[in-house]
Amino acid sequence: MRTSLAVAAAVAAILSAPPAFSGDHLLSRETAQARLAAAAAERRHELDAVDRVLATSEAARAASSVGVDIAAVRAAVPALGDAELADLAVRAAALEGDPVAGLDHDIKLLLEIFLIVAIVILVLRAIG
Repeated sequence: MRTSLAVAAAVAAILSAPPAFSGDHLLSRETAQARLAAAAAERRHELDAVDRVLATSEAARAASSVGVDIAAVRAAVPALGDAELADLAVRAAALEGDPVAGLDHDIKLLLEIFLIVAIVILVLRAIG
């Protein structure tokens, strides 16, 4: 009884729904393309921000101090997911915008090491 009632309700719902046409979309093609272009531009901006920090001599020293090849880290950054890249870009911008921020050289080096280790961990997760 319940099964036949459920089937009858499903058939009624399908038959009473208005027809959908191929031209009916929630977003126009132009809006979708504009949003995709904006997302691609934002990702490019975030990749550039992280790469600028990783290109510094301080980052190279920090990477070598933990036995990581900085070139491999820089090459792996594009494999990061959007959320991971956005997080690292914020951290990179903070280091780039106010590198000292009242901190001594050792703390800045530790922050750069943390950034590099975080990238390595995220890339390993993305690959594995």
